[in-house]
Amino acid sequence: MTSGIQNNCKENSDLLQNHLIGRMARSLLSMTFLLLICSLCGSLAFSFSVFLRPEEASQVLRIHKRANHFLEEIRLGDLERECMEEKCSFEEAKEIFKSQEKTMEFWFDYKDLNPCKENPCKNGGVCKVKYYQHSCICPPRFVGNECEIEKTECWYKNGDCWQYCQDNEQSLHVTCSCALGYTLSEDAKRCIPTDHFPCGLVKRSTHSNKERSFGHNQNDDGILDGENQTLSQENLTSWNQTLIQTLVEWNQTAVGGENEEYDFIKTKRNATESDLQSWINTNYTDENGDLKIIGGSFCRPGDCPWQVLIQNKKGYGYCGGSLISSQWVLTAAHCLDTIVPHHVTVGDFDKHQRDRDEQKVRVHQFWQHPQYDPNTFNNDIALIQLTSNVVFSQHVLSICLPSPNLATLLTEKGTVGTVSGWGSTHVKGRSTRFLLKVKLPVVSMDSCRQSTEKLITDNMFCAGYPEATQDSCKGDSGGPFAVVFRDTWFLLGIVSWGEGCAAAGKYGAYTRVSNYLAWIKEITESVTDSAGFLHGLK
Repeated sequence: MTSGIQNNCKENSDLLQNHLIGRMARSLLSMTFLLLICSLCGSLAFSFSVFLRPEEASQVLRIHKRANHFLEEIRLGDLERECMEEKCSFEEAKEIFKSQEKTMEFWFDYKDLNPCKENPCKNGGVCKVKYYQHSCICPPRFVGNECEIEKTECWYKNGDCWQYCQDNEQSLHVTCSCALGYTLSEDAKRCIPTDHFPCGLVKRSTHSNKERSFGHNQNDDGILDGENQTLSQENLTSWNQTLIQTLVEWNQTAVGGENEEYDFIKTKRNATESDLQSWINTNYTDENGDLKIIGGSFCRPGDCPWQVLIQNKKGYGYCGGSLISSQWVLTAAHCLDTIVPHHVTVGDFDKHQRDRDEQKVRVHQFWQHPQYDPNTFNNDIALIQLTSNVVFSQHVLSICLPSPNLATLLTEKGTVGTVSGWGSTHVKGRSTRFLLKVKLPVVSMDSCRQSTEKLITDNMFCAGYPEATQDSCKGDSGGPFAVVFRDTWFLLGIVSWGEGCAAAGKYGAYTRVSNYLAWIKEITESVTDSAGFLHGLK
């Protein structure tokens, strides 16, 4: 039995030994495998470190500085160390500048966050950084966050209105309106005639293209072009023939519609072509034989249809005026200083010949401006009321009055206006037989005041040329200074005073009509209900 026990112990010992040997072999195999894997990884890592990219390889030789390295937090902030040598955070930048505003200013540049880097402003707007955001400084006429909206205003091209313009603070656009006899079109800018004879609308006659001006050319807006034209003898002869054909036989119409004849009218006779040519040679030829009308030209029937000739009781025409409605005439106050006006003539061209649409109407009453000064000619303006309405036609028409905005635009330096009248052609000359006109540019107030020692007020403006070529003269007083704008004529000035006629370095002075719109409205409304012709004016 003892022998059996010993045999069992031996077998168990052998089994245990074999088990331990197996485990050791497996462990050794695992360790060998692990060593092999580690060896392979090491060789791969070595191979990768050899074949680095150039930019990575350059980093091997660089000395890397670490932010917040040892004792850095106790050192004072330094811009170069914190943000130039290293990439800094906003907090680090704030620690350096000690100011939120300066930090933000630096941070926008540091991170290239400037909103004005590429100008977002339209139409020439200037970009500015404000509170870390962009804002646009817009040029005139443009509004919006980026100046993208165009705003119309009356000071610029009359707000694109054809006649009257009014700024609207509650809107980006202006409000346009029209004179009596016109209506506003669908585009709310243009004015369309509704009457047969609305104010300021001249219908060109068949011979209008034959006009030759001695002055400077102007475009449709009355702006000076600066080129001169001359009147050739051929054109003059052709025009003379046309003129004679337009003179019709005598047909007396009494003053104020009454059947009354005047001796001064009976002395008139029909003009012939030889009469006209003889008169032109006598009155308009200088020593060299050149046609000389102080730079002017004939204002043929229908070309100055608002022109009025103011006459005394004996029929002597001594001043001009402008028809502003069928019953009202605007003239200079000094024309009524010593002579009482008896009647006016409209539609007249030849003072020695009855014209086709010529009308004579009695004067009912007149008003000089209450602040008129005969010494300085300040407020040189007067109103004449007629006893009856004139009959409008192609040759008899009222002229429109301008709004203050339009008047400012049309009296800018260089704007050309037309002055008409029967005044003298030279200082000591007699009045003319035929209605004449001359084109004159407005001059600056500075140039006007520097040209004279007399008082030039804001109620006046000057027009003319510095050289002695063109000007209005005595007898033209009270007449119109008219400017055409978008096919409509407006009364900008009244011939007031001057130093000589076309004197070198001197200009003519004109009453600024737009300064008296309130006074005109007050007078006309106080007398009758005829002030409707001021419709549209603000």
